Amino acid sequence: MNREGFGLESCRAMKNMKLRYLKVIEEIFNAQSLVGASSKLNLTPTAVSKACLEAENILGLKLFTRSNSGMTPTDICLPVVEAGRVIKFELEKLACKVNEFKEIKSGVINIGFQAPALESRMMQVISALKMKYSSIKIRVLYKERPIIIDMLEKGDLDFAFVDFFQLNQNDKLNLSVMHCDNCFAASRANSLSLPELLMGWQENRCNLWVLPVKGIALRERFDAILSARDLRPPLNIIEYNSSVGLNDLFHYSNGWGIVPFYTVPLEQKHFLSERRYELLDEMKLESGLIWLKNRTRLPHIEDAIRMFAENEVENTESGRCFPT
Repeated sequence: MNREGFGLESCRAMKNMKLRYLKVIEEIFNAQSLVGASSKLNLTPTAVSKACLEAENILGLKLFTRSNSGMTPTDICLPVVEAGRVIKFELEKLACKVNEFKEIKSGVINIGFQAPALESRMMQVISALKMKYSSIKIRVLYKERPIIIDMLEKGDLDFAFVDFFQLNQNDKLNLSVMHCDNCFAASRANSLSLPELLMGWQENRCNLWVLPVKGIALRERFDAILSARDLRPPLNIIEYNSSVGLNDLFHYSNGWGIVPFYTVPLEQKHFLSERRYELLDEMKLESGLIWLKNRTRLPHIEDAIRMFAENEVENTESGRCFPT
């Protein structure tokens, strides 16, 4: 068969290539294992392997070298994956154009969340967004910060609300500050400014401490200030990654924690004590909206980012008075 004949045969074969095959190939390429791809696709490894073999039969080429260590892409695999990404991107653009033509704003907005200080304000804007675009599905995912950043960079999230600790160094992200705060140390029976806490750390580290798990920005900041002063971490720790039941845990355990001022009840903020707490600049909290730079987005997602980014910055550092 001449070259033209081969070309026609390849074109006819490609008509049988389904979009789901391209998705399967991309996920195997990313994970380089059937198990990893199946977890991402929510399919069994057998189903993923079957779809991959069907795609290879259509193309008449091996896309992966199979071994006990995983699935190694062949030289032709990357061009196939890149073509699939182009097709996906063009289909998203087409869907956007169709929706605009119909004057329907529809789709899904995936939002990452790891900033409890923004919870109330975030829900207010989400409600306004839903009223504006009633056909949109809004999905809010609570994850630890490193997971959120990874999901955002992979395109699994459209934007997220997180603490900005060390994120100014990430040149892939746009940041919009929505909340500024600081912290003090407290237990059920007492409270201390952070400079006081650190000055007496040799004794204070022996207390029971209730702290976020590593990976949550508040814990990262606290660990960093201890390390910068060559202070050893607490001896006795209960760790948490959710605020569910946290007040009861502090109450019954009489443990100590690092407490942002925004968590202080409003009536206590207005009950001014004679003592004003000295703040620690290293524990100044900034949190807000993050989204990827240089990413083409559907109009309703761009509008959602604008609505959140235009939110006024909330500063609770003025609430530094707390009764002892």
